[in-house]
Amino acid sequence: MTADYFQPFFASVIPIHVGFQERASTRQILANPGNEDFLLDYIPEALDEIYALTHGQPYLVQLLGFQLVRDYNDFVFEQERSRDPVFTVEDVEAVINDSEFFKRGRYYFDGVWGQAARGAEGQQVIVQVLAPHPEGLSLDALAQSTGMNDADLQKALNTLKRHDVVEETQGSWRIMVELFRRWVLQQ
Repeated sequence: MTADYFQPFFASVIPIHVGFQERASTRQILANPGNEDFLLDYIPEALDEIYALTHGQPYLVQLLGFQLVRDYNDFVFEQERSRDPVFTVEDVEAVINDSEFFKRGRYYFDGVWGQAARGAEGQQVIVQVLAPHPEGLSLDALAQSTGMNDADLQKALNTLKRHDVVEETQGSWRIMVELFRRWVLQQ
């Protein structure tokens, strides 16, 4: 068989957009993972912080939840120490401040970055310009900072928006996923 044999099959595959989870869904998945033997819980502020950091991006929500449970298990079972079975904002911060966290999430971060190198020109430049500004930048500020003309800038922004990298809110463009924004700053 040659690769040509499979082309008609793959040509008929319909791309499906996998969107981000809503805040309530993110909370539900983390706090009630469908296993009644799961005795760990979260304070509401920790769940809010996870959503603020991930914007409900499924891979990152799962990664954070997994790492929290892993750290808890290490502390309680490996180190044989006692702790409250409730995750706090401090626990979430400890996970994301661990030098290994962004390495563990490299599939997401590298994937988004690589995708921004394809298609409309200037996507990575826009992301780099936006990264130091969690509150976002206006279209005029973006145009001035990137040196892009209006048509190219809008085309790149539309591509980034379609790929759930940026969003426009009240006239400001910003990176949607806080953890991705922080990753870009570290690069």
